[in-house]
Amino acid sequence: MEERKVGRAGRVVGAGLAAVLGLGACATADGPAGGTAGEGSYRCWETVVPEDALEGGVTADRLSPEGSAALDGTEVPPIDPTEWTVVEDGAERVALLRELDDPEDLGAGDVRTHEMLVIEWTDAPNLDPSPTWFLTAAQTCALRADLGGLGTATLTLDPEHPPVPDARELHLLVTEMACNNGEDAEGRVRLSALAVRDDAVEVTVGVEPRTGGASCPSNPPTPFVVELDEPLGGRVVLDVSVHPAREVVLP
Repeated sequence: MEERKVGRAGRVVGAGLAAVLGLGACATADGPAGGTAGEGSYRCWETVVPEDALEGGVTADRLSPEGSAALDGTEVPPIDPTEWTVVEDGAERVALLRELDDPEDLGAGDVRTHEMLVIEWTDAPNLDPSPTWFLTAAQTCALRADLGGLGTATLTLDPEHPPVPDARELHLLVTEMACNNGEDAEGRVRLSALAVRDDAVEVTVGVEPRTGGASCPSNPPTPFVVELDEPLGGRVVLDVSVHPAREVVLP
């Protein structure tokens, strides 16, 4: 299991303690979850982030007494509370979010714009004292809209078919984020929404989940074509499944 680093704080989450609590090195559907996403909300991995928290949320210097105590928990890095927005402030779980100064581009359209800390009231025999507040997640993410039954994916333009002004097709490369045995998502990519503005084409693309279990090596991209009713012209292509919407570019 990998150790996980916490942004600018430079502190590392202890892999041994994380193993005791059953924490994975990457976020999955079984990771720390913060409720059900709906219209007007996004997800940082499995934690729901309400839109109003992004637009005018409370900063961590205004946490409840329980939430403030969580900041002194085991493995929690030192932070400037005024830089973090409160997503959850409960007696057993605190989730904080901040926008990265510089987005983290991991390639294949996977651009992380935010960082999240999740701290939970945890009872484990290896902790002293126990129970105690413990850092259970420290990860970067892109804020993604809930696509209903569709899984999330990252997007780039297809370099073998770059966009041209008279094109009536958008050639995309879609990389499924869920585990898929290191295979592409052929036949399961879906266009969830399409809107054409004067200056942009807005796309939302998801992937129908595979059936059965799967291992988690990196997935290759899947070519996918979006049909347009009119020539692309000088419009940019925007992925609006993420917040803020991001221009889809060549890999």
